[in-house]
Parts: sequence; C-alpha cells; structure tokens
Amino acid sequence: MKSSSAQAALGFSDRPGWDFGDYPYALEPLALPAPHRSVTLPAGALPAAARDAVDRFLDEAHRGFGTTDPVDADSLEQLFWFRWMVGHHVSFVIWRLLADALADVADGTGDQDAAAVRLTEYVRAYCGMLLYTGSSTRTVYQRTIRPSMYRQHNKFSGTWAPDYPAVRSLFRGRRPPPVVLSRAPALLREIALTNRIHLGVASKLVDQGRSLLQHAVLEGDVGSHRTWGAVFDCYFLTLRAPVTPLDVTAQLLRRQKAIAIDLATNGLYPDVGEDPDPVPEELRDPAVAQCEQDLVPALVRTAALAAGRGPVQEATGRGATGRVR
Repeated sequence: MKSSSAQAALGFSDRPGWDFGDYPYALEPLALPAPHRSVTLPAGALPAAARDAVDRFLDEAHRGFGTTDPVDADSLEQLFWFRWMVGHHVSFVIWRLLADALADVADGTGDQDAAAVRLTEYVRAYCGMLLYTGSSTRTVYQRTIRPSMYRQHNKFSGTWAPDYPAVRSLFRGRRPPPVVLSRAPALLREIALTNRIHLGVASKLVDQGRSLLQHAVLEGDVGSHRTWGAVFDCYFLTLRAPVTPLDVTAQLLRRQKAIAIDLATNGLYPDVGEDPDPVPEELRDPAVAQCEQDLVPALVRTAALAAGRGPVQEATGRGATGRVR
C-alpha cells in the first residue's frame, strides 16, 4: 500500500465534489487489518491535520456534498454495482466498529453509556447499508450481481466475511449485549430492524428470498470453509494489510461522502422510467421508511463517532435519500 494511488485511497477527501475512484461510480479497494485488530480511534487521538479533515467532512455534510452525473437507464448496472461494492465496504467497517464497541461493553470499563450509543448508531447505519446495497432492481441483481457471486462460488454468502463472526451473535439476537438498561430498547429495535430489512431485500431480489448459501444447505454439502474468507475478500476488493485505525477511518469517510453524493443525485430508488419492482411487506414498514430518510444522517453520525469526534445529533443539507418510493 505504498503507491501514490494507494496513499490517496487511505487519505481523507481533500477537495469538494466527487473524489472517489477515477470517476463517478468507480471503485477503490478497501484495506483492513486482520479481524482481531481494533479499528477504533481513541477519543482525542486524531492528529491535527486529520482532525481538521474530519471537521471539514462534518461541516460539508451539514451543507450537503453536492451532486454528480445522474444515471439513466443505460447506466443503472454501473450504479448498482457501485452500491453493491461500496455499501459492503462500509458495512465491513461498521462490523469492525461494532466489534470494538461490543468488547468495551463486555469489559465493563470506560463510559458504558457512550459505548451503548455507539452500538446503536452503528447498527442504525448498517440498516441503511442494507437498504443501499439492496436498492438494485431485481433485473440488475439477477442479471449481473447474483451471477458474479455464483461465478466465485456457487454457495457464496455474506457469512463468509472474515469480519462477520465477531458480530454474528449481535445480529442473531441470541444474547443481547449487556448495555446500560436505559439504552437497551433502542439497540434492540435497531437489531430487529436489520433482520426485517434483510428479509425484505432478500424477498425483493432473490428467488424465494434465499441466499446462495441457504440454497446450498438445502442441497446438502456446503464444502470446506478454509478458503471462504479469502474468496469473499477477493470478490469485494478487500485487502488485508497493516493499516491503522486512522487509515480505516479515512477510507470510511471517503465512501460515506461518495454515497451521500450518489443519493443526493439519484435518490435511493432512481427514477429512470422503468416500472418499479414490487415492494415486499417487510420493506413497507414505517420504520424502514424512516431508516431510508435517515440513511445519510446516520452515516454522518457514524463518521463522527468513528473519528472520535463525539455524537452528532443531526445532519441536514442535500444528502437526503431523495425519492424513496
């Protein structure tokens, strides 16, 4: 990760407008440390230059990051591929931040109320990323995204992600984390919402609402897990490298800015003249609509927390999701 392009990908955005990849809706690889390494910046640990960059990001988020080239019917595939990849990148970082917050709660040390707030905000942001990655039309998903996973492995699954095991029990709800009692209801609501959205997106995009792995389990042997993590990382352009929490934070903010610009330009569900897909019952829930409207503000709150800048109550400006349905 020593080339000039790699250094740029690990740095904070330093100019207005779209500056992710080489052009709008292009991609960059994500560099993450090994799963057992913390990616959380301690409060007050930002160097002065990085602190200024984060503050500029937050200020620009409140004003609105602006827009870029809108998509049309011919470029929907490029847009939804970008959302699939970059939305997953943000999700991977959120999982890592969640794992760190869960460790703080389990230790019982430090500010437990603040740890509970971080958990809840990170889960909320992950709800938004489920909607963002799942915003593809069924046609594009079935024609492009799903076959791309199947070509890697016919049992491809998100559960193969090396960063997922640390948060698996949280999302399955089998053993809620021992957060302070006053914060538990909000956290549990967000966890339940992730499951509702996941089911809704699966119903919208996948035959019978099943993942590739679920189909494989029904068919019998699911094979060896030894290479699954590597296959998963390669597919999602994720590199394992000795990067610092500051590097991870910069990559997170770069992607959040690109997502905000995309949504300000195209809306969560781009209106390009095609008939919309039917909306599954799970995605008609009012809580899902609220999450759609909160998608960009939740990312901004997550950015502030990840950078150790404290909670951000509200984010306004032109970063809203636009037309929802």
